[in-house]
Amino acid sequence: MKKLPAYLLTVIAFAVSASATLAQPGTVAKPKNALDKGDFKVGFPPNEKGKRAMPADEKAAFQQIADSLNGVIALPRDVYLNIDTCGEANAFYDGNGPQIKICYELLEQYETEFKTISKEPKEIDDMVEDTLVQTLFHELGHCLIDQWDLPATGREEDAVDQLATVLLLDGSASGQKSAVNAALEFAIASSNEEKGDMLFWDEHSFSKTRFYDMLCLVYGSNPTKNAFMIGEDGLPKERAVRCPAEYKKADHAWMKLLQPYILQ
Repeated sequence: MKKLPAYLLTVIAFAVSASATLAQPGTVAKPKNALDKGDFKVGFPPNEKGKRAMPADEKAAFQQIADSLNGVIALPRDVYLNIDTCGEANAFYDGNGPQIKICYELLEQYETEFKTISKEPKEIDDMVEDTLVQTLFHELGHCLIDQWDLPATGREEDAVDQLATVLLLDGSASGQKSAVNAALEFAIASSNEEKGDMLFWDEHSFSKTRFYDMLCLVYGSNPTKNAFMIGEDGLPKERAVRCPAEYKKADHAWMKLLQPYILQ
């Protein structure tokens, strides 16, 4: 992507914000967690020898993301962060690396999708940035479930969507806006899905379902402030009434699961 480093600056900011969300408020830094035997590292894992080197500006931006995450979450082994051409619009966690990979093609897809609802370059960039953050946090969820053998009693894809949304909802107006933009991508994607593309056996929920699930968490995080989200183009009243409880459960569950691995 021609503006990738700029997008990554937003991810850096949210990685720092995620650190504040995960850390216990009002506590001082504790000694390094005895469970922490690895780090997030930038680049390609040893089993991908011969890969191109990441450009210096991208590597520097990813390093700041890695540094922010390394300051808050313990890992049992090194996990690599990288971006690459994949031949498809995708992002994934690979436990064999292990690595979290973002594909250039996915960012291009996001840009194409958001161009269908906006003609303002700055607004489109903002929406792509926000969705990139959600994507990274989503894959981080897969990574932590795998690395720490965390339980996920429902669909893992839904569980990590919840984590990504909880981390975005850091209490700030910009965090909420980012969560809404990320949810909006699923709504746009669903409008392009043909009936034959709706794979009932897939591990992912349908895009429109993911849109409503994320919007529910946003509304539930502050129902008084977000009352405007209820309506024909937003959350149905029948779902909205349950959203405050859904948000509290998602936030509590993830913070409880991750607490043993928090560094501060």
